[in-house]
Amino acid sequence: MRSGRSSKRIGWVTSSSLDAERATYRGLPPPLAMRVANVARWIDANDGGFRNELYRPGRSYGVVVFVKAMSDRHREEAERAQAAGARVVFDANVNYYEIWGEYDIAETRPTAEQRRQAEAMTRLADWVVADSSYLLGVVRKLTERASWIPDNVDTALFRPPRRARRAGPLRLVWSGMARKAKPLLLAREALGRLPDAELVVVSNDEPAELEELRRVIPTRFVPFDLRGYARLLRECDVIVSPKRLVNGYELGHTEWKITLGMATGLPAVASPQQSYVEAIGHGGGGVVAGSAEDWSEALERLAAQPELRATLGRKARETVVERYSTPVVARRYRDLFQELVR
Repeated sequence: MRSGRSSKRIGWVTSSSLDAERATYRGLPPPLAMRVANVARWIDANDGGFRNELYRPGRSYGVVVFVKAMSDRHREEAERAQAAGARVVFDANVNYYEIWGEYDIAETRPTAEQRRQAEAMTRLADWVVADSSYLLGVVRKLTERASWIPDNVDTALFRPPRRARRAGPLRLVWSGMARKAKPLLLAREALGRLPDAELVVVSNDEPAELEELRRVIPTRFVPFDLRGYARLLRECDVIVSPKRLVNGYELGHTEWKITLGMATGLPAVASPQQSYVEAIGHGGGGVVAGSAEDWSEALERLAAQPELRATLGRKARETVVERYSTPVVARRYRDLFQELVR
């Protein structure tokens, strides 16, 4: 490991923090706070030999991590950091490398400029972190200096309830951005077959699809708040995540949408996205549903068998603790940083 205090400082850069007057962990949105603050705080608290902070231009660093930050401005800063002796890590959280398939949401289709920026940052970086194994396969077409480190879950916040939920309708929960709720309609027929169930949709805004969903199942909207969501999950029975896997953007996503629920002891029912298959397959904490018939069969079985829900829920929690919890993931970053500054 390099000598000197500066070699042990880790600087984290996000797309908006570089030019912010005052950037703090508290100001990061939940997905970035998970990826940056959770990891940085754990390393600082567990004697990793490093001190973490949001990057400040002009300071000396051993490693600088660019988290989905790849503009020309960020690349120039990465070059300056390298010239000053830092190792640069590009934490690539989105598949901007591939442009193919059908895009139901136009703004999720990467632009040629985004692809150029992602490729340039990938070639420049001393190491690239991919947050899904699918994305790692794409990145390795450009560089072998890459590894998979998944999204992490704060298992102290996202934890099972102390007591089993009282009897009532089967409560299914979905969470995501409102503009990305359309795939819920893929499970509409399966949802409509459940005799006594409700769907809770947690989002930044009311999705347009709620009206159609309410025709087949009682559906409730809850505004997203991280801590509130953790409490809500402890009152639910199953976490669901249907997806239309028809482009590289969707295929490259992580498992975080289901692992938050799995951490609270909920079995997951999800489409066969690669990261979902891995999370569910690791310990058997749910069901992968690749067709409308699969969705119906999975939900009907879970509705009829509370003991099955409990068994799969325990396996789901164990999977997150073993594979996706903050300590497990933060150690992988720490090990990478130690290797880079050797």
